Amino acid sequence: MVVCHVGNLGGGEVLVVLLLGLIILGPKRLPVVGRQVGRMIGQIRRVSTAFQEEFRASLNDPAIELEARERGSIYRSEREKPKTDNQEGNHSETSEV
Repeated sequence: MVVCHVGNLGGGEVLVVLLLGLIILGPKRLPVVGRQVGRMIGQIRRVSTAFQEEFRASLNDPAIELEARERGSIYRSEREKPKTDNQEGNHSETSEV
């Protein structure tokens, strides 16, 4: 006995889906629709894989990493600036670097 697991579906659920497809679409249209769905899933996987590869490549780009570090240091320096009198709390904080 072959047990098929598709996502979170077990063998019984897949069998029910196939039987419903057979009843709704009929024996002539079911293989055609199955091929179309298979092609769509393959195309989605290819696009997803290409996106992941491009994203990983951009993470390894030194120029992007340098820009992110610069933006992070600017953000940190903005957060560490002392508050002025018109801001809540009227506390002056000084930071030593």
